[in-house]
Amino acid sequence: MINRILCGCFAGLVALYGGAVVAETTEAAEDVSVEVSGGEVSGAEVSGESFAENTAAVKLTIANIQSQVGKLYISVYDSKDTFLGDTKVYAQEAGLENLQDGQLEVLLTLPYGAFAISVHHDDNANGEMDRNFIGIPKEPVGLSNGHVPKFGPPKFSKAVIEISQPEQQTFIKLVD
Repeated sequence: MINRILCGCFAGLVALYGGAVVAETTEAAEDVSVEVSGGEVSGAEVSGESFAENTAAVKLTIANIQSQVGKLYISVYDSKDTFLGDTKVYAQEAGLENLQDGQLEVLLTLPYGAFAISVHHDDNANGEMDRNFIGIPKEPVGLSNGHVPKFGPPKFSKAVIEISQPEQQTFIKLVD
């Protein structure tokens, strides 16, 4: 019984951190703009149809960034079925040139709706998430809504935030 519980916990942690690395979006996509602390970044992808009328400027503050080495990988999910998997509503890399006091602000343009956001700091700049021998990340990660699962996989419902206003703010603290 204890072994099943421990295996479930480890599988949950692997599920949490296994999908945090940015992958190609598999659905139809269109370009949106993303601003990272005053500089524009291109190449963001959002799946689906045009949503210009019902979009929000979401100021994402990422905290507890311990170094300027590497990049942040930001992923946005719109359902529990795709949560932390390869299919994302939005995926973006952010450089750390404008890091101030361990924080970075990123402006995302998202349609109205319910979303969960994950952030991974590739702090050794090797282009992948490093893991220990059982699959737990050795690099900082964070989820929206301050969600940090204690046992089992993270839940979309606990990380979800509602985007419903033209301008919103959200905060993610990275944890090791």
